[in-house]
Amino acid sequence: MPFTHRKRMTTISVFGMPTQEHDVLAELFRWSPALAADLVGKIGVDLPDVRGASHCSESFTDLKTTEYTGDAAVLLELDSGRCGVVVEVQRRPDKEKPWSWPLYIATLRARERCPVMLLVIAPERSVAEWCATTIETGHPGHTLTPLVLQADNVPELTDPKDFLANPPMGVLSAMFHGDGPEGMKVLRAASDGTDLIADADRQLARRYVDCVLAVVPQAARDALEALMMTESEFYSETFRNAEAKGRAEGRAAAKAEAVLTILQVRGLLLTEEQKKRISGCRDLTQLQTWVACAATVEAADELFG
Repeated sequence: MPFTHRKRMTTISVFGMPTQEHDVLAELFRWSPALAADLVGKIGVDLPDVRGASHCSESFTDLKTTEYTGDAAVLLELDSGRCGVVVEVQRRPDKEKPWSWPLYIATLRARERCPVMLLVIAPERSVAEWCATTIETGHPGHTLTPLVLQADNVPELTDPKDFLANPPMGVLSAMFHGDGPEGMKVLRAASDGTDLIADADRQLARRYVDCVLAVVPQAARDALEALMMTESEFYSETFRNAEAKGRAEGRAAAKAEAVLTILQVRGLLLTEEQKKRISGCRDLTQLQTWVACAATVEAADELFG
């Protein structure tokens, strides 16, 4: 089937709040099925005009035997017909996957009577390399090489408006690039982008905040929480509860910790005297200025100059 990817239609439906990284990534495709078309296109598969996308059952068991269930499955409506995408989130090598992945594709293909692709999301590069290994099925000429999403396939979204335009891609951008060279710009775009979402839907904004916090590396999470804790009302549940206490002392300590965390994540060194100066400051205006500057200064000394 010849593929050329142009435009898409997206439908977002609301599901229960995900709490684990693996669940969050799978849930993105249930909220926004057309994300599958975006991603396989970025990996190099050309699609014809995508007129629609819908979530379908990720259960690949048709007989009463061992149950096989993938993470997510999507049906794309193309000009030339339908195309299925099986989505798998892989955090570590799993010797069972080379056996189950071909089954997933074959079952969805037989059920929907359409071509099917396998898209694997593996944030760890070593795991991604393992996932990309060609699977020999045993039948001559019949092999399976999974489409594996990697950092190079995901754009760095550094503009809040780009996050607003495509929040699921924004979540993936934060996951793959939140600890990279442009990490602070990506994280700030995620924070400010969710504020823009909140103008129309506060609940959806908080949903995407929690999604981003669930999937980013720990250092990036610390930096993002530091930003959100001082600049946004849409931060994680832990910090939302802490902020509700409303104590001035607590807010000052939180802002001071935010400054230190952002500088640490960016690799900028502080003297003990500078650390004490920041930690001991209780001037909320001064601390807020330091929070904003900490994301852009080239050296810690610039904060005080």
